[in-house]
Amino acid sequence: MIETKLHTELVSLVQTAYGEAILTMKRGEEEKQLVIAETGLSGVVYDSAIDYYMYDLNWTEEQFDNYWENGGEDKEIDNYVDGTVDYYDDWSTWEEINW
Repeated sequence: MIETKLHTELVSLVQTAYGEAILTMKRGEEEKQLVIAETGLSGVVYDSAIDYYMYDLNWTEEQFDNYWENGGEDKEIDNYVDGTVDYYDDWSTWEEINW
């Protein structure tokens, strides 16, 4: 019997009026939803990004603000979502998602 390697794919990303970011992913025929931010996706990503750029790369607050306001926010959110989907591209981590 030949087994097909399943991959996790992003179906949708919805931000609710309550600030939740709900990521819907599909693996094979199964879809699951994951709430990845209850306080807004931008805030979660901002906290992570500012720590990295200011403390690890020694950027000034002005450098970071300029980056964030000129496309950096969208880039960091895309990277965060891509990383989340990649993390769940494995049967064992996929099973961690509870409905």
